[in-house]
This record gives sequence, structure tokens and C-alpha cells, in this order.
Amino acid sequence: MNKYEEIIKVNSGLIYMIMNKYFKGYDKDDLYQVGVIGVIKAYNNYKNDHNTKFSTYAFKYIYGEMYNYINNIKSIKVSNEYISLYKKICTASNILSQKLMKEPSVNELAMFLEVNPLIIDNVIKAMNKVDSLEKIISNDGKDLSLLDTIRDNRDFYNIDYMLLNDEISKLESPYKELIYLRYFEDKTQSEVADILGMNQVEVSRRERKTLKKIKDVYQNVV
Repeated sequence: MNKYEEIIKVNSGLIYMIMNKYFKGYDKDDLYQVGVIGVIKAYNNYKNDHNTKFSTYAFKYIYGEMYNYINNIKSIKVSNEYISLYKKICTASNILSQKLMKEPSVNELAMFLEVNPLIIDNVIKAMNKVDSLEKIISNDGKDLSLLDTIRDNRDFYNIDYMLLNDEISKLESPYKELIYLRYFEDKTQSEVADILGMNQVEVSRRERKTLKKIKDVYQNVV
């Protein structure tokens, strides 16, 4: 038995625990193999002088590999379905705009493409949200998007657009309003302060606090 086989055997219980607790409903064989990759990466990066048990250290690698794997599955599905249909919607919109001499409605697009209008509406909203998340704004003197403020360079922290929007929707007011005004409506901190009835310093403080909260959702896995 080589060193990798031994460390995998010792930590197989940890792999199953993470799989069953956090990733129910997905193929267990595939997830186990992904978890094994996490164990190997953890082993290769672990130093004996760490004041952390290997199992604790390995947790984030195993979880991260599984999280990345699941997100990739979702991304492929969203890309194939949403982006493909969105391109058709854009093409149809151009054709109908010239024909109708106005911007077509959702129902007109749906009739043209023979697609349920609710699906058309959902795709347009979803893609518009992606655009908003990537929109560049000024933040503390730097040009950043909302994704830039929470993105982590580690490869297992891919940001899922839909999950991010869902997390924003859970924020309490006026924190949610602040984020939407800043990153979805491209308002300055001074403009947000006027709208929400607070000073610019308070807006800046709440913005940093809210961004940290959102960031923690994706980065504090242990």
C-alpha cells in the first residue's frame, strides 16, 4: 500500500461524511472519486508544522473539490440551456424589432420562438442578473464588480451566479437595497445615502459589512 492509498483509506470516512451531509442527491461514486482528489491535494500541501489535525486541514480540500464539481455540473447545464436560448431570444428580438418597429414583448418573443413566455422571461432576467454582477463600478477608489469583491483565487471557490443572487435576496433591508442600488443600478455611495436616508460613511460601512457576509458564504467552508 503506497502513501496515497493509506491516507485515502484513513480518510474515507471523512469523504463520506462530507458527501452525505452537504451533497445529497448527487452520484456518490463520482463524488467519492472527487473527494479522493481532495484528500490527495490536502496531503500534498499539508505541513507537519501546521497546528491543525490533517482531517481538519483536509476538510476544506474535500469539500472544495466536491463543491467545484457540483458547480461545474450546474454551470454546464445553465450554459447549454440558458445561453443557447438567450442567443435565440436576442436574434428573435432583432428580427421582431425591425418587423414591428418596436422592442418586442415577452409574449411576442415566446410566440415567435414557440417557447413558454415564463421561460423566456426567466432567461432574460437571469442573464440580466449575470450582466449586473459583472458590471464595473467604483469601490473604495478601485474599479470592481460585485463578483470581484467576493471572488477567491483558490480554484475550488467558483462563484455560482444563481446562488449569489439567491444569497443577496436573503439580505435584510436596507442591506439588500444598498447592494442592489450599488451593483445593479450603478449608484454611487453618495446617491445611495440620499436614497436610503443615511450618510455616505454609513453606506460605506454597511457595504463592507454586507460584502463580507456574502463573501463568507462562499469562503468559510470550515
